[in-house]
Amino acid sequence: LQMRTRLFDLAARYRFIWLRETVLSVGMLEDKHIQHQLLTEAILARDTIRASELMRQHLLTPVPVIQQIISGLSGTRIRD
Repeated sequence: LQMRTRLFDLAARYRFIWLRETVLSVGMLEDKHIQHQLLTEAILARDTIRASELMRQHLLTPVPVIQQIISGLSGTRIRD
């Protein structure tokens, strides 16, 4: 249970970092809108293979942004 709580805390932390950097980005918002539209279409078409791939891509979208932010904090220790 403690591990689950820890994982949720870390997920929230990284989600906050990503949102802080992208929430006002028109390009990012447009990209998310397109991702949601394509995902909805695949789900409604019952195309499970395409829907699964689109969902994977959607969930991994923040990773490069978060990695760039963290690497930009060179010399700064991020508290866990």
